[in-house]
Amino acid sequence: MYNNLVISVDELWLKGRNQHLYLKTAINHINSILKKYHPSKFTLKILSQRILYTSSTPFSEDIFQALKKVPGLSSISPCKIIQRSEGQDLENIYNEILKEVDFLQTTSKTFRATVKKNDKSILLTSTEISREIGHRVLTTYPLSKVDIKNPELIIDVRIMDNVVSISSRVIKGLGGLPWGTTGSAVTMLSGGFDSPVASYMLMKRGIKQSFVFFYAYPFVGQEVLEKIKALATTLGKYQKQSHLYIVPFGNIQNLIAKNCKEEYRTMFFRRFMIEVTNLLCDRINADTIITGDSVGQVSSQTVGNLFLIDKSSRRLIMRPLIAFNKQEVLDLGKKIGTYAISILPHDDACSLFSSKNPIIKPNNEYWNNWESGPELIHEINSAINNAEIYSINLKGELYKKDHFSFDT
Repeated sequence: MYNNLVISVDELWLKGRNQHLYLKTAINHINSILKKYHPSKFTLKILSQRILYTSSTPFSEDIFQALKKVPGLSSISPCKIIQRSEGQDLENIYNEILKEVDFLQTTSKTFRATVKKNDKSILLTSTEISREIGHRVLTTYPLSKVDIKNPELIIDVRIMDNVVSISSRVIKGLGGLPWGTTGSAVTMLSGGFDSPVASYMLMKRGIKQSFVFFYAYPFVGQEVLEKIKALATTLGKYQKQSHLYIVPFGNIQNLIAKNCKEEYRTMFFRRFMIEVTNLLCDRINADTIITGDSVGQVSSQTVGNLFLIDKSSRRLIMRPLIAFNKQEVLDLGKKIGTYAISILPHDDACSLFSSKNPIIKPNNEYWNNWESGPELIHEINSAINNAEIYSINLKGELYKKDHFSFDT
């Protein structure tokens, strides 16, 4: 059990004079996690690009798992903090390290020691100290073995001016950039495998996201809503706060299907989903749109069709999976916890209305000159005005709301 956490923030070295802004954002997200999960007060101290958290009570495993989902963090290390002492400084450090890894007395593990120090008064180099640690661990715990490349255990030692941090557990963070530092987006969730993974990919790059789902009632049932809510709450744990918008879309699909060529139905569905998403972006002040498109995966994702969809949007459409193979998407979905939800069966209104021979090379003249008509415009405005709104906290808990908003 550990009362100290050392957290490293990723990519700060790239940010120059803006480092403090990214660090502040990351700290705010971390603090929100700790306040939600940790019952006791805590303090923090900034150590260059690392943050030391200290509490009177141990930090729980739930906290470690929650922090793994925070964008912008490189690593989380529960650790022991000892004060530097005069005279026998290194000897004290070696002894504390042996106490930290005393489980090696009965457990066979490969290990590597890494040492970083900023105190030039210690004449030994970091490499020399690492070797000495390795020697002492091997001598004291003969079941252990050194493995520099792929160790089961990393003994991480940081020697600072007044204190030393010792950790035998380094939890890899999500990496990337802190939440909300690169803009905001609305992610179009479909219930499939791709869109949740696309959302995750851009959360890692610091994009704050809301989610929209186009609910094609009465052509699909209630079960798809529960699936979408489950996906949104899973993704919500990667953010400080999220919102989910359920937009009624059945009437819009029905009107489109009746008034356009059958082979163009899916494309026009996509066009007006993008239009509604743009309107939603207007209301919540979001910068961009995220989709799970992968080039050539389905007929609406040919290069020509994607080009037309892009032209119909007033905002940048971001497609982080554009070059992904399907198996790559599935593997990542398993890693982030969305696969088991996405695989659940659900009704799909697009499939219900789709043509046996959907358009692959669209006719630009037909696309540009097709008239939607006043009835469709009315239905679009009605859909956005009647959207169901949910707020999701960083624990993935869902709450119904009665107004549009992005932040608390």
